[in-house]
Amino acid sequence: MRYAFYISGHSGRLTKYLGSVDEQIKRQIVLVLSEYPLEDGINSLLQSNNISVEIINDKELEGDRKSKNRQISDFFMKKLDEYNIDYMISHGAHLLSGELLEKYKYKLINLHPAILPMYPGARAIDQAVEHGNTLLVGNTAHFIDAGMDTGPIIMQSVVPLKAFTDTLDYDEVLDIQLEMLDKLIHVINEGRLCVVDNKAIIRGADYHKHSIFPFV
Repeated sequence: MRYAFYISGHSGRLTKYLGSVDEQIKRQIVLVLSEYPLEDGINSLLQSNNISVEIINDKELEGDRKSKNRQISDFFMKKLDEYNIDYMISHGAHLLSGELLEKYKYKLINLHPAILPMYPGARAIDQAVEHGNTLLVGNTAHFIDAGMDTGPIIMQSVVPLKAFTDTLDYDEVLDIQLEMLDKLIHVINEGRLCVVDNKAIIRGADYHKHSIFPFV
């Protein structure tokens, strides 16, 4: 398998992932896409790991947000084709659209910092905190479709509110994505991820275990 990553901002999750993942998986990451120029640190890290970088500068694009989303999506599709990418993992900020979603259906995966279908979009952790549920913060890996965080859910992590407010910070909640990402890439490499009736299924996974919070 050949993987691309779509990143925005300082790309902290990808930086940490490349520092922890084994060499075999690292060699499968061949491309990073972004709509912003990357900082020197992440550029050097990617170069040292022979990972190509392709940038489309959001600030140089004309049109409204929807038009920019389409231009970015078309650029990404061209690069995914050029580099023969099998799956793209997204930590990016733009809503992807257009032909890209059809050509790479069930091949584009977003890591969202909240429990879906609750708390889609921006400020997801803050949305969750404001609602005050017992179980509310976490992460979701899902396929990307035309909606805002509406694609088939692949896996999720859940952190009780009290753990977040008492001991964890935003980065520690987001860092759970690293473990999820590692599991996700392994099940893809093993051919265990599939979609049936628009529902994501990991073959051989246990969907029956449950937990009760708080632990007593």
